[in-house]
Amino acid sequence: MLAPLKELINDLATTASLICTVGRDGVVGELFLDGTLEKIEFSDSWATIEFGGWHIHVDLNTVTSVKFHQKQSAGGSVSVFVSLNDKAGGAVMKFYFPHATQTHRSYTDKELALFNAFRTRYENVFNTAREQPSKTRLNSP
Repeated sequence: MLAPLKELINDLATTASLICTVGRDGVVGELFLDGTLEKIEFSDSWATIEFGGWHIHVDLNTVTSVKFHQKQSAGGSVSVFVSLNDKAGGAVMKFYFPHATQTHRSYTDKELALFNAFRTRYENVFNTAREQPSKTRLNSP
């Protein structure tokens, strides 16, 4: 699973305007993937992702599943994201697809197309079952 996971992380980290969340046991960091990716390295099972003001190190051996989500979020809006989960089902990392203004509103067709392109490319690689679409309308009126 490491090779396709490294490819997915590389593709996500090089996609502008995503938000990466990392956290464990009561703390979450929101890392905005804006600006220029300074470094992405893989050494054995470890990944290092570095942007201007922050960097993270992640042991990819902790990731046992990858899921693509469309879920209700704050304010009645919907979030679309990729979750890299551990064996207990907890998120090691999540990559949220952008809301251009980072406010609670509907996704544009272009934003949904970006998420769906990732889902189409990677979902079967990780043998994940597609989550049932939300009944909430995802497209802008």
